[in-house]
Amino acid sequence: MSRFEIKGKTVAITGATSGIGLACAKAFASAGAKVAVVGRNAAKVEKAVKEVKASGGTAEGFVLNFKNASDIASRVRAIESKLGPVDILLNNAAYAVAGLIEDCPVDKYKENFEINFFAPLALIQAVIPGMKQKKSGQIINISSGVGRRALPGFSAYSSTKFALNGLTESLRVELAPWNIDVISISPGRVSSNFHNGVEFYGRWKFHIPEMNMRTPEQIAKLILRASKCRKREAEVFGPGRIGYHLNYWAPRLVDWLLARKYPVK
Repeated sequence: MSRFEIKGKTVAITGATSGIGLACAKAFASAGAKVAVVGRNAAKVEKAVKEVKASGGTAEGFVLNFKNASDIASRVRAIESKLGPVDILLNNAAYAVAGLIEDCPVDKYKENFEINFFAPLALIQAVIPGMKQKKSGQIINISSGVGRRALPGFSAYSSTKFALNGLTESLRVELAPWNIDVISISPGRVSSNFHNGVEFYGRWKFHIPEMNMRTPEQIAKLILRASKCRKREAEVFGPGRIGYHLNYWAPRLVDWLLARKYPVK
């Protein structure tokens, strides 16, 4: 399989104002791509665009209401008007709702799905026609290890990532005849502001261990390499990957280990 050429391509990255998204914006721009920096906050989008341009890249900013499907479609048209048809869509924007199932409001589950699943779905639907017309393109979805083995207290976030993984697998087969790559990335634990944005409900409290964390820049390199090499998926070796494989062979053991590590009171 031939490598995917990044130079000159239009890359739309959601959640590109900080963390993995911003690091990816800089990495793809450095590789010669035209980057659409997509985020919810206008000031943060403007700041991120300046950072990408300061590093020598080409970038334009786009503010998006991720909960509004019609706004998503119009933003994609705006990106294509300024930078050309989207060649790579990187669905990175996400946040986590946490709490025991009995304590977490149903509405919060719905909100988590709006951002983590339905927004990526709407963006994907908006870029597919252009990619099919060119018979080329990439859709990169940022997943998580908890999208393959859920953790107690994170049922909402885990469910959104399980759903995204299912979408990714179906989409990969559906778009194969048009030479469109669909790539899933599991970054593992990353030192970013993501953990500070976790919304906790009820009794559940969870501390994210800071050991063995990767930097956003390290994950951006992984994603850029996965794009160039047209990989189906890429993941960082760590507890999540070990847990997933252990869960495949000994799910009851993993249940027992998690119950001991995260006791519910």
